[in-house]
Amino acid sequence: MLDIYLTDVQENVQFKDYPSEHPVKFILNFKKIFPSVMELLLPVLPNDEDLEKMIWESNTQDFEIFKKLLTGWGVIELRLQAISQYKDKNYADQLVKKAQAKRKEFSKQQKQLTTVELDYLFMHEIHALIDAELVELGEKFYLPVLRDLWKSTVSSKVLNARFD
Repeated sequence: MLDIYLTDVQENVQFKDYPSEHPVKFILNFKKIFPSVMELLLPVLPNDEDLEKMIWESNTQDFEIFKKLLTGWGVIELRLQAISQYKDKNYADQLVKKAQAKRKEFSKQQKQLTTVELDYLFMHEIHALIDAELVELGEKFYLPVLRDLWKSTVSSKVLNARFD
C-alpha cells in the first residue's frame, strides 16, 4: 500500500491499486517506464529509514496523473499480451523499444515538453504501433480513447503528437 500525503488538501490517502507487494520496488520499477513518476510522487523517508514505512507526497492533480499512467500501463500490458499471442513476445518487446526511441526523439526535438507530456507521448506511440498491428484482426483503434482520457491533462499538440 502507498501512503500518500496530498499537500494541497492536507489529506492522507492509502493507495492499493498497483500490481506489487512492495511499494518502493514498484515505484522504482514504474519510474523506469514513466520517468515523471518521481515528479508526481515524492518519497519521504521515515526517521528510522525503514522503507516499509515510506510515505509519499503529492498534490491532487499529480496523484490523478499518476493514476492515469498506472491505468494506461495496465491497458498497454493487456494489448501487448494480445500482440504476443498474435505474433510473439519478442515482437511485442520491439514495439515497446520503438516507442521508447520515439519518446527519446521527441525529448530531443521538442525541448519544451514536460516529463509527463513525454510519458503521454510514449503511451501514444505504443498504442499507435499496437493499433497498426491489431487492425488486421478487426480490433478497434485505441488512440481515440487514450486522447479522450488525457485531453484535460496535456495540450492538443501533445495529445495528437503533432508538432508542426
